[in-house]
Amino acid sequence: MNQLLTRELEAVPGLRASGQCSGLGCEPSLRVAAATLSRTPAPEITATTVVGILGRDDVPAVEALVADIAEEFGLESRMRVNVGSFSVRFSRLGER
Repeated sequence: MNQLLTRELEAVPGLRASGQCSGLGCEPSLRVAAATLSRTPAPEITATTVVGILGRDDVPAVEALVADIAEEFGLESRMRVNVGSFSVRFSRLGER
């Protein structure tokens, strides 16, 4: 990863030093992933995935957040929930 992007990611509020995100605290990571994909030419990046920690009570709120972010950046999203964790894959509209 280039050093400028690394510094920008480190400056995002809410990111833990461990690199893990949890529930709605993952919003900065989700927004960075969506923005990176939407601003990068299609041949360079076709999709991106964010993985985080998730409690049962947070599922509806995180699903709504992911849908809002995908709509804001004009992307498709697919969220998978496992016991205690989740993954969100953002892709360009029409690409899977």
